[in-house]
Amino acid sequence: MNKTIRVSALAIAVQAGLAALYAMPVLADDAELAALMLPTNTVEAGLSSTTRSSAKFGEYTGLNKSGERLIGNFSLRGGDAYGGNGTQRYELTGTDLGLTSRNFGASYSDQGKWSVGLVHDELTHYTSDSFQTPYNGTMGGNIYTLSGFGVAANTRTLTAAQLAQFHTMDVNNTRENTSIFGTLALNSQWNMRMDFNHLEQTGAKLQSVGSSTFGGATGQKISILPLPTNSRTETANLALNWAGEKAHATVAYYGSFYRDNNNGFLFDTWSTVAQPRQTFGTPPNNNFQQLNASGGYTLSDKTKLAGGVSYSYNNQNTDYAYDNVMTSPSPTNSLNGAVTTMHADVKLTNQTTKDLLVSAMLKYDDRNNRTSSNIYNAPAINGGNIYNYPNTPLSITKTQGELAGDYRVDAKQKVRMAVTYDQMDRQCNQYAVNANYPVGTNCVTATQTREGKVNATYRLKATEDLNFNAGYTLAARRTSFDQNARTAMLGTNGNLPLPTAITGLNAGDYRGFQPFFEASRNQSVLKTGANWQATERVSFTAAARYTDDTYLADYGVQKGHAWGVDLDTSFAYHEQGSLTVFLTMQERTRDLTDLSRSPFLPPSNGVPSGATFNNKMRDSDSTVGFNLKQGGLMQGKLDLAGELAYSLGQTDYYTTLNYSAPTCSSPTVLTCGSTPTIRNQMIQLKLTGNYQVDKTTKLNLSYLHRNLRSDDFYYNALQYGYTPTGLLPSNQTAPNYAVNMVFASLTYSFK
Repeated sequence: MNKTIRVSALAIAVQAGLAALYAMPVLADDAELAALMLPTNTVEAGLSSTTRSSAKFGEYTGLNKSGERLIGNFSLRGGDAYGGNGTQRYELTGTDLGLTSRNFGASYSDQGKWSVGLVHDELTHYTSDSFQTPYNGTMGGNIYTLSGFGVAANTRTLTAAQLAQFHTMDVNNTRENTSIFGTLALNSQWNMRMDFNHLEQTGAKLQSVGSSTFGGATGQKISILPLPTNSRTETANLALNWAGEKAHATVAYYGSFYRDNNNGFLFDTWSTVAQPRQTFGTPPNNNFQQLNASGGYTLSDKTKLAGGVSYSYNNQNTDYAYDNVMTSPSPTNSLNGAVTTMHADVKLTNQTTKDLLVSAMLKYDDRNNRTSSNIYNAPAINGGNIYNYPNTPLSITKTQGELAGDYRVDAKQKVRMAVTYDQMDRQCNQYAVNANYPVGTNCVTATQTREGKVNATYRLKATEDLNFNAGYTLAARRTSFDQNARTAMLGTNGNLPLPTAITGLNAGDYRGFQPFFEASRNQSVLKTGANWQATERVSFTAAARYTDDTYLADYGVQKGHAWGVDLDTSFAYHEQGSLTVFLTMQERTRDLTDLSRSPFLPPSNGVPSGATFNNKMRDSDSTVGFNLKQGGLMQGKLDLAGELAYSLGQTDYYTTLNYSAPTCSSPTVLTCGSTPTIRNQMIQLKLTGNYQVDKTTKLNLSYLHRNLRSDDFYYNALQYGYTPTGLLPSNQTAPNYAVNMVFASLTYSFK
């Protein structure tokens, strides 16, 4: 007997929906699996056109000159591992080919057995295209000469013939990095890894160089010149790894060997005092070698232990290149520099309960500077006096400890607490001795720094659509100072009543002054953030942070504040269209108080003994903009994207005097009042479009407009007529540009 089964339309719809939901992950997984088994290869070739030359616009890309450039990218993968017929595969990649930021790589592997590869990347930093100099030489060379320039007592009043010798020189430096790497699996537990890297650096970086000081401070003449960066660094890393059921371990060797192809930089002087050609030392050759061991062990299901140790040796023994500035023979031909470093760390974690994870960590670092300290004699700039100062081989020992706990209050709330303690000790193992540096002399002012820190973080998943987090950190840093320490610095700076002042007290600074990075400090940091998925189409993200610093120093930075806000909202107005609006703002201020005149010195030019001044600095940065994306146009073949952003950065300095006379307008002061605002403003518009011509070919078009307006009074002092009288002008200008760039390319894809 036949029986009719009646099924409602709603039931059929529900069953169909469930079937579709069940099938969708399978289809997605199949697509992902197919992509892994048979990847898509791509080759892209294009042409870019830039409307204006600007070193700042193309600072790291190579688009620093106007004109057209061919640019290419490719990604090729193959081998019998794709398709499931074997285990060998290869990969070839290349990006930004045609630019100075290009890189390419190649690798070949037998999965689970071995692999080899090669990677090469380049990067050129374009420093300046407005630098001018009367010197003759090749950018990147180590000899700069003056031909017929003569002498100059005042660089603000050069002759017409001297000004005619100034010419513009583009300044840049290039880094070329080549790495060879390989891995070998010895068995299921043991494997080895090796990589060797060759770094070549050429070109130059701008550097201020001074003539020898024969003739006193007025004989010192300063030039800004392209210091060559002609060097190579070879690094090697070898590692043996072992992994067991409950433990893992690694032993490794790392070596770095730096060689400078120059041992000095030669330049002529334009001093009014007859001097030989001068030598400026370039970075010396040095070697660094390190042995490492690390590992971990699972003590139980809940407890794990991990740690490591290392020992390194760094030495530098290059002959001095500037003995001609010594007034007596150097005690050694080279520094004979040697530094050893020991490191050890251990961390214990315990999953006490399913809701509580606790950990304890301890680190120890010892930097032992074994370099000999010697007395060197050379003329000083305070009138041609001869100084007799030692080099300072600083050693540092650092200990860090942390106790932390992560606790899950419930399914929606998590809390983390951490307490840390850092201690840093600084000393010299050996300090050269003479009349001003008797046995037992201390070489460092900040002998010990201790810092305790408490950090708390709270996370809340208020609803499925709203997440919130907040964190607070309280830190107290305390530093022990020895302001009677005699560092290898010139000048008494009025630290003691004359004539008993001793050279180098408190690093040549007034007593009571402490640099902010070493001074005792109390710090509070507050962070908070939230993510809200308001609807299926609208989401919001917000984050804020605030830092308050109070320094416990008589002179130097007294307090500092910093805050920042990040806002981001996204609106999916269409299945393939979205709009994102973002805003970032941050500001930093710091207040400083220092002595204008030592309390141990009599008044001078109307400035009383013990007079002080205040200085305030403010940095602020803001960026606002939006991104727009729209896909699926022209029957699904065209995707468009656009971005418009505006950013503004400003820095202000303001100095006030804590005494009535002389005033800021007095020519004997010139150190107070407001400086012009340092201001950088940028507008950027970027438009891109991708059109799928067919299954294998895509047309890519993009347009970029970037406009930078920069004002920085620093560059005023480099202009002819405004430099200090002993500084040769370089006429560099603040970077300002308005550049348009168009890029078009074709991308071909194939299996």
